[in-house]
Amino acid sequence: MNAILILNDIASDSSGTTYAAYNGGSKAKALRGIDNLQFGRNVKMSPEATISWTQVTNQPQIPTLPSYISATKITQTTIESPSIFGGTIAIGSGNNVLKADSNGVYLGNATFASAPFSVSMDGRLTALDGTFKGTIDGSIITGSTIKTAATSEGNLELSGNGFIARNMLGEKNGVVIDNGNFSSLDFYYKDQFRGGLAQTAGNLALTTTMGPIIIEAAQASNTIFRGKVDFSGATVVGVVATFG
Repeated sequence: MNAILILNDIASDSSGTTYAAYNGGSKAKALRGIDNLQFGRNVKMSPEATISWTQVTNQPQIPTLPSYISATKITQTTIESPSIFGGTIAIGSGNNVLKADSNGVYLGNATFASAPFSVSMDGRLTALDGTFKGTIDGSIITGSTIKTAATSEGNLELSGNGFIARNMLGEKNGVVIDNGNFSSLDFYYKDQFRGGLAQTAGNLALTTTMGPIIIEAAQASNTIFRGKVDFSGATVVGVVATFG
């Protein structure tokens, strides 16, 4: 059963009797002497009704908003604050995660030591792969192969095996340095060995595969040999000996 009671005023007279005025101000004698007035569910107040907080007994504690929260705003999608402090930040789940904690910043694994990308608190960077633009400064650069281009066409390659210069066809062209116990400084032209300087078993050999070997000092300077000069295995031509 639904009942609608529209009360315009509730007041008490000098004798303490409580009256309720409704529908234009008539006094409802049936509401005299109200000690406790209880309402069930669905109590609706008209637009003209008011409730005074000072007349409410056993008021609940409503916390006061601290002044520092005025600079922070939390919405359904964002957190705005000049400073956020906490133990761990994690975006994602499982190993598909970006984390920041006391170890540093890392992503790609839930464990710092296993992450393919990480930066420790002392600034040590670990990355599986990468592309860098601009200038890289460092006292030591360590790697298996350093290339001036991603492909072998027209690049320079430096590795543990030595140094290779290549032309636009990917052929050895120019200087090639072979590293090892018996190393050499070789010269190539379109992938063809043209000669070089090689150290083998205590010997140092200067060779060419085509054309002469020319040893020439600057004008008005001398070409000087020291030690023993052995021509026993050579054919010497155009030599005029001058003594004294």
